[in-house]
Amino acid sequence: MTARVIYQPCSDDVARKNLQTTILNPVLFSEIADLLEPELQAELLAAFPDGKLFIWGLASPRTRNTWLAAEPGDTVIFNTKTVITVSACFTHRTHNRDLALKLWGWADKENESTWENIYFVTDVRHQAIRFKAIQAHINSRHDRSFYRYDAAQSAAILERFPSLDHDYADNEVSLEEARKDIEDQSTDGMANRPTRLEHKYIVRHLFQGKLTGRCCICLNEYPRHLLVAAHIKKRSVCSQKEKLDIKNIAVPMCRLGCDPLFEHGYLSVKDGKVIKHPSREMTAATASYVESVVGREVREWATKSQKYFEWHLSAHGFEPGALAGIG
Repeated sequence: MTARVIYQPCSDDVARKNLQTTILNPVLFSEIADLLEPELQAELLAAFPDGKLFIWGLASPRTRNTWLAAEPGDTVIFNTKTVITVSACFTHRTHNRDLALKLWGWADKENESTWENIYFVTDVRHQAIRFKAIQAHINSRHDRSFYRYDAAQSAAILERFPSLDHDYADNEVSLEEARKDIEDQSTDGMANRPTRLEHKYIVRHLFQGKLTGRCCICLNEYPRHLLVAAHIKKRSVCSQKEKLDIKNIAVPMCRLGCDPLFEHGYLSVKDGKVIKHPSREMTAATASYVESVVGREVREWATKSQKYFEWHLSAHGFEPGALAGIG
């Protein structure tokens, strides 16, 4: 099932303050536990074992039905003065007036209104997407109230803006479904671009729905949004059989350096270890980064992936091996 996209306006001063208070900065579970129902306490502790919660609330009764329709895995986009500056993944909801008052106070004290239709999110990401670009892409003018886009609109948004796809653990894609998607793509004229189900399966296979992961090159752990599922062999030159080998064709790499350096052939993997290019000219900064990872053991280098790493070595001119050593 395709996750939906939920539009959350956040442009007035109070909303932006609340965004800073309980979305961009976490709320400690211990500070609000006594205001939560026991069942929700248990669910939140299981979902957020570090005790850090990210929370939003709605005050208008007109948004209640949309709030009730939201499902775990939906992407929430926060529109701050015409720019989507934050996205997150919807996980839980609760109606809790006391919690709203503790977190944000009154929305309208005279009418005793507060943001009591509360929802919790995870995987908070910074974005910089013009909201008009999203509107134009799906031909929508909606820009005011809390709103849940339909399945077709949501799929189009997530396809066009992949950084908004939060890949929640409940949205499973089977290997068979992903391979069928690849096979179907071969007739639609877009065969050089990963399919949506293919990408989701690879991401799930590599990251297991976790919010952090380890780069296979530098071996450092990063938030999920700073990692990519990198094709070892460039997908555009893969055969159909290789595209279908989605369990072995990709590895996790960090955006901070390893992915672009691998993609452009400054470094590669040989016999399970990171090596540098034997003759490529590098700036001092590039050479320093490459040298810092040379010799690292790459556990993803295995029997079924070796042929893709060998392609990378050959395609970027790393051979002969005597010149490409790490010693």
